[in-house]
Amino acid sequence: MVLQYMGGKFRIVKPLTSFLEEQRAGRPFVEPFVGAAWVTASMSGIRISSDIHPDLILMWQAIQAGWIPPITVTEEEYNQLRTAEPSALRGFVGFGCSFAGKWFGGYARSGKRNYALNAKNSCIKLAPSIQSVQFLCRDYQDVYVDGSLIYCDPPYEDTTGYFQAFDWVCFWNTMREWTRENLVYVSSYKAPPDFACVAEFPTKTDMRTNRNGKEARVERLFSLRQA
Repeated sequence: MVLQYMGGKFRIVKPLTSFLEEQRAGRPFVEPFVGAAWVTASMSGIRISSDIHPDLILMWQAIQAGWIPPITVTEEEYNQLRTAEPSALRGFVGFGCSFAGKWFGGYARSGKRNYALNAKNSCIKLAPSIQSVQFLCRDYQDVYVDGSLIYCDPPYEDTTGYFQAFDWVCFWNTMREWTRENLVYVSSYKAPPDFACVAEFPTKTDMRTNRNGKEARVERLFSLRQA
């Protein structure tokens, strides 16, 4: 089982990172929306990964340092952490123990499934692969390295789950600016007309269909069209 995180790329991480590595040509890898870290953990070489969410970065830094998350979290503990100060534990519980991985979107309960244990095992599984990653707590606009491959997985437009408002006009303008000196790829369901879809990855979400199956979707990867 994996750490729940709305929009996480676990189901497509192999073909996605294979594509990115093929384009990389030795460049540093920069991921300004690290999320569940599956992409970062699967990339090689120099990796700089960040997120504006302080609890999330505190969690990954703690996992790097050997922290072992709890295997049980009660609903009372969950509710107490909702209003607590930022911490690694709060990051772990806020995502890993919430319904569908939405930040404190409701205490997850489903029969005999232990969400905390699943999330803990997922984090520990990733620990060896993230030891050399530089984790930063910053807005995406403040994380920039010239000559890099930059992979962005922002909160998808017209979807729910991000913990604060997101300026899409600013985001796409930033991607245009970054493309001048970097290779830039964006995961999204849609993009402005001057961005081309360069890869598609069929997958399924945690959202349920009318027949109680998992909803099928196609993840798309975009880059700025070349003039």
